[in-house]
Amino acid sequence: MSMLMVTAIQAQANRQGGKGQGPRAGDAMAYGMRFKLDLTEEQQSQITALRTEHYKAVTPLRNKMAELKARERTLLSEENVDLKAVNKTIDKQTELASSIRKLQVKQQVAIKGLLSDEQFMKMQQRRQFARKDGFRGKDGQRNGQRGDWPGRGYKGI
Repeated sequence: MSMLMVTAIQAQANRQGGKGQGPRAGDAMAYGMRFKLDLTEEQQSQITALRTEHYKAVTPLRNKMAELKARERTLLSEENVDLKAVNKTIDKQTELASSIRKLQVKQQVAIKGLLSDEQFMKMQQRRQFARKDGFRGKDGQRNGQRGDWPGRGYKGI
């Protein structure tokens, strides 16, 4: 009976966006970062404020990016594709991606300024571990994905 309840709870979590998704996902990340980096209460509140500010700045840009990608798909699905309009949409996406990346770097630098050298070193080590094969399976693929299947970027054209 308890196994059935655990399975039902896991299924419900998957329907709601999966593990680590949703409005409290950032809190969990911040919670883990706080204890793994030994952040003080002041550092934690400053980082939370920076993350909130970043979220408010980046969200409209990401929404606009989604609109532009939808526009690009619409333009490409027309019988007579207007390449000028497609290229203009791609240029706007490039500008938005650059703006988002600049905001991300700004936030990273601000957080780095709040950390001690030891805390920063720990954070860098965790990032390097995540970039290598720390979060990959035996086959070297992330989340069990296989290289011979089309990924998220496949447009079907």
